[in-house]
Parts: sequence; structure tokens; C-alpha cells
Amino acid sequence: MIQSFADKTAEAIFHGIHTHGVRKKVSSDLVKNAERKLDLLNSAENLESLKMIPSISKDEAAVRDGRGKYSIPIDDEWRLVFGWNDGPENVEMKESYVA
Repeated sequence: MIQSFADKTAEAIFHGIHTHGVRKKVSSDLVKNAERKLDLLNSAENLESLKMIPSISKDEAAVRDGRGKYSIPIDDEWRLVFGWNDGPENVEMKESYVA
């Protein structure tokens, strides 16, 4: 279960609150994808269970960065970034950066 959010947009989308601010920041297609991924993240029992989700490639599931954060893709441009402490915490949406 998601324990906390670090991003008001991700929290609003998770709770089904599509304010003007949310719609201004992200497209309706992204909102739909983010809702689905947030629901999957919320139901994840552990990091390994994210690899079992068919819509997430095993190579992309719970990728850990150098700061100890994990992420899963929402689409080609956005990711859900989070910490893990008995569940996802400080969940936020970030744009993916391609080097």
C-alpha cells in the first residue's frame, strides 16, 4: 500500500481528483496510464511483485537509481519514482530523461 506521496499531482491522480492543475500539467492519456500504474504500485506486496505485472517489462520494473529510489515507467516520457520501506513511499511523477 502506498504510504506517502512527494508529489501533489501523483496524489491527486491516485485519489481520482482531476483538478485544473492536474489537467494543465499532464494529458488525459497520461492520467489514465498513471492511475493504472499507481493502482498496481498500491497493490504491490514487495518489489519483486512489480516484475510480475505484464504491462511492465522485467527490465523496467523497480529500477533503482544511485540515490536509492526505485521507478517504474508510466509511458515513454514519465515514470513513477518512489522509495520502499515496507511499501512504496514518497511516490512522485517525474519526466524520464534520455541521455
